[in-house]
Amino acid sequence: MEKKRNYHVKFLTEKDVALAEEVCAKCEDYFLIEQGMAATEENARAIITEIPKGKTKLDKFVMAVLDEADKPIGLIDVVADFPRKGQWIIGLLMLIPEERGSGFGKVLYQVIKDWASDGSADSLRIGVLEENNEAIGFWSHLGFEKEEEKRQTYGEKEHTVHVMVRNI
Repeated sequence: MEKKRNYHVKFLTEKDVALAEEVCAKCEDYFLIEQGMAATEENARAIITEIPKGKTKLDKFVMAVLDEADKPIGLIDVVADFPRKGQWIIGLLMLIPEERGSGFGKVLYQVIKDWASDGSADSLRIGVLEENNEAIGFWSHLGFEKEEEKRQTYGEKEHTVHVMVRNI
């Protein structure tokens, strides 16, 4: 039985880079896989400010997940109607290591799914680095299926990215 969590989210703007940076620093393992080095302030800023081509700030939602003591324990980045109308992309669902494996990621996914569904989405999409086996397992368990593979470079590292989709 998953324990009941008291958490809340804070929508982030450029003024909140330090909050995003705090989560990124604790998730060093992810950034080592992604770019071969620890996260920088610039990585945190990019999570908040980078917007896909053809979208606006109004289409992108970046949230810090805060625990009972207002400590940041995760980051969520979602873009509505991307890459097409009706499909929302989860750019990021990142939890600090102490929170992983607790069932909390599944709870956050359910919140995103319900929110997207309320926003007229018919499916969700996420890109997962091929080397990130835990994440591939997590998303597969939630019913996401690999639609395609893409090559992507982050920092100095080139990756195969599994583009995974789930109808909702």
